[in-house]
Amino acid sequence: MSAIKFFSKQAVACITTSLVAVSSCHAAEWKPERSVEIVAPSGAGSSTDRTARVVQRILQEQKLVDVPVTVINRPGGSGSIGLNYVNQHPGDGHYLIIATTAAISNHIMGLATYNHTDFTSLAMLFDEYLGVVVRTDSPIRTGREFADRLLKDPEAFSIGISTSVGGANHSALMVCLRAAGVNIKRLKTVVFAGGAMSATALLGGHVDAINTAPDNVAEHVKAGRLRMLVISSPRRLSGLFAAVPTWKEQGVNAQSGSWRGIIGPKGITPEQVAYWDRVFARLVQTDAWKKELSGNFWEDSYADSKGTRRRLDEEYTEYKAMLGELGYAK
Repeated sequence: MSAIKFFSKQAVACITTSLVAVSSCHAAEWKPERSVEIVAPSGAGSSTDRTARVVQRILQEQKLVDVPVTVINRPGGSGSIGLNYVNQHPGDGHYLIIATTAAISNHIMGLATYNHTDFTSLAMLFDEYLGVVVRTDSPIRTGREFADRLLKDPEAFSIGISTSVGGANHSALMVCLRAAGVNIKRLKTVVFAGGAMSATALLGGHVDAINTAPDNVAEHVKAGRLRMLVISSPRRLSGLFAAVPTWKEQGVNAQSGSWRGIIGPKGITPEQVAYWDRVFARLVQTDAWKKELSGNFWEDSYADSKGTRRRLDEEYTEYKAMLGELGYAK
């Protein structure tokens, strides 16, 4: 009788263990059960919108997900409206948003009550490095000369940025000029609604220089109307901008880009994170993605969920110091 009882206990233990294993396996294989939304926290045609639609297209064409993927535009509030929308769906891996430095700077500047730590980091996609651009008839020939003039007189030039104070475009320039010793609090910066608008203002002589993404001025550079002095990347770009030196080459030990990443709402489970880790690791290896990187002057900086969280933590510290110096930190 005791042998039968012993056997029964063993059988129950085996069955229980099997059920736990099946349950764990099922949890580890989480995947979307309905349409996935990728939020672009800006209007149609913007950089985050373009990024969202590239990701959407590749996910669908390469069959990296089994459900429909849609792009939803939620512009406004320097990205805060889109971020608020995503965090209305806690723990739901069906909602993603294209993240920029706004996920960091908005909190530092008191524009949002949440920080990047209030979301789930999923992937870092690429860096879009920014260049100081002048008209071809400008007497300023190099980034070093540009910085030296500002060292002597921070108000020597009017500089166009987009799309907000504390945004990636503005912050990247401040990081580099701060490293050059420039008094960034005294700079004359003019904010435009987009990179194309700042380029138009430069062409019209309304500002002396702009800091912008290469794609915004590529056609003007090809036509000989504008010239890029320096780029904020760790190494030179290829193609049209291959001859443009980096800030480091100009004697300024700094680099700073306008990154694009993907984050989700707070409370996403480890199984959901693991799913998106696998999907985005496959996406960045596709030829279609690599073609987009090259065509848009985007630099590969892929990181998985853990690597993305580390990078955001590090940049929060850097941006808090820089924005505090400017008087924008709250």
